[in-house]
Amino acid sequence: MRRLQWIELTPDYRCNNRCLGCFAVQDDGPSMTDGEIVSALQRGRSDGADCLWLGGGEPTLRKDLFRIAAAGRRLGYVRVKLQTNGMMLAYPGYARRCAESGITEVALSMKGACAATHDRLTRTDGCFDLMADAASQARDVGLALEGDLLITASNTPELPAMVDLGVTWGMRSFRVWMLSATDATRDDPEVRAEVPQMRDVAAQLAVVAAAHDGAGPGFMVSLHTPACVLPASLHGALFDAAAFGMRVVNPGGHAFDLAESPMEGGFFLPTCEGCRYRSRCNGLRRDYLAVHGAAEFRPVA
Repeated sequence: MRRLQWIELTPDYRCNNRCLGCFAVQDDGPSMTDGEIVSALQRGRSDGADCLWLGGGEPTLRKDLFRIAAAGRRLGYVRVKLQTNGMMLAYPGYARRCAESGITEVALSMKGACAATHDRLTRTDGCFDLMADAASQARDVGLALEGDLLITASNTPELPAMVDLGVTWGMRSFRVWMLSATDATRDDPEVRAEVPQMRDVAAQLAVVAAAHDGAGPGFMVSLHTPACVLPASLHGALFDAAAFGMRVVNPGGHAFDLAESPMEGGFFLPTCEGCRYRSRCNGLRRDYLAVHGAAEFRPVA
């Protein structure tokens, strides 16, 4: 990690969705105490972080969410991002309370460009319509909006439409994630069938880039896609986990640097040693290789 910038706080793993392939849902799982939360926030600031990311599970299920955000701002976090499915923000007044507590931005988790796709993947009827309402409520109170796009094999063709829709909702930037088959989901045939092929995702990323040419740096970030599977024109969208500078803090005091997470890659093929991008590559995810193999990864001379 070059410099600590972000603390991602995961107070617990409760959620009101049951998304396909999600391994971060434990309604009866561990939960951070007030003391653990304050300690994590204080340590983050003393180590130089000034951006706070509130994740989960679904953080809006925490009754102390606003107190956590307010505590972060008092300690000097200048950005407080709420990553959410948006369901609670659809309720009148909730987005305003977010803004008043010190939350500065909202990352909405999109899984489709329409209700049929999004609700199928979240396994929650009505979730898409609530997210649309949440975007409107958040925008009206001045919260910055970001799209967290989870890409699967079946929604890959919808990626450009997801971005287009997000722009109409007021989203200024997009983070493109890829479904993984890891931990408890690695042997689930439904999850494995939905792990998208990187080359298919790359093709849709190119469509997005062409449609939004001139959007500026940071408009689109593509996680889990090494440089060798993207055309050079998309290398500006590559995600550098080490440069991002995030520490993830989970219940029980478990903390780790994002760059060290297997979700960010970390595995290199023997042929990777000869690639011109090796020194700044996050590597590959083992769970992806277990599903799709290594044929599409070819070193760039």
